[in-house]
Amino acid sequence: MAVVGKDLRLAWRDRAGWLTAAAFAAISVLTYSFAFDLATTDVHPLLPGVLWTTFLFAGVFAAGAGFQREAEEGTFDALLLSPVSPTVVFLGKLIASMIALVVIEFSLLIAATILFDEPLVTPDLVVIVILGTAGYASLTTLLGTLGSGTRTRAVLLPVMALPLLVPMLIAAVRATGETLGIFAGDAPWTMLLGVFALWSTLTAVLLFPLAVER
Repeated sequence: MAVVGKDLRLAWRDRAGWLTAAAFAAISVLTYSFAFDLATTDVHPLLPGVLWTTFLFAGVFAAGAGFQREAEEGTFDALLLSPVSPTVVFLGKLIASMIALVVIEFSLLIAATILFDEPLVTPDLVVIVILGTAGYASLTTLLGTLGSGTRTRAVLLPVMALPLLVPMLIAAVRATGETLGIFAGDAPWTMLLGVFALWSTLTAVLLFPLAVER
């Protein structure tokens, strides 16, 4: 909880990275809404893809910004010298990242509900968003650590993260589409999304102590 509180305070004091991610997500959804107005066909099947690509890129941007200041000022190295397990440090940073991302995501869902005239804040969709956020936040937190010591961290993180997040993106889009009644099928996409979130979290927890010993 100390790590969670520290990261949330730092995110509030140094809001540039998170504001950039939030602004990118808001502008993306707004641009798509105006572009869809020019279409003559039903654009609702495109909503899941629009939402999750926006969430994903905003999360990657925010993760890279979150580690940049800590790496430059040596805060992260000092944190690792504290008498706690690296796993505890990782879980604290993951929870703080998820809290900030969920705030951005649900703000966008409310905005998209207004812009696209589609109810997007439903219990089923809340579960899907939380599972998907846990899945990609785990990997971006781990990969942000791997790239925190390089000068090309801003480029390296998306290059490493996006290929690994393709299965999550597919499952999240399909699960969201089924929840909204857009796609129909028998595949348990929500369960697959949950499996991916569990796999990515466990993998990141196990690899984080090795990553910080580089």
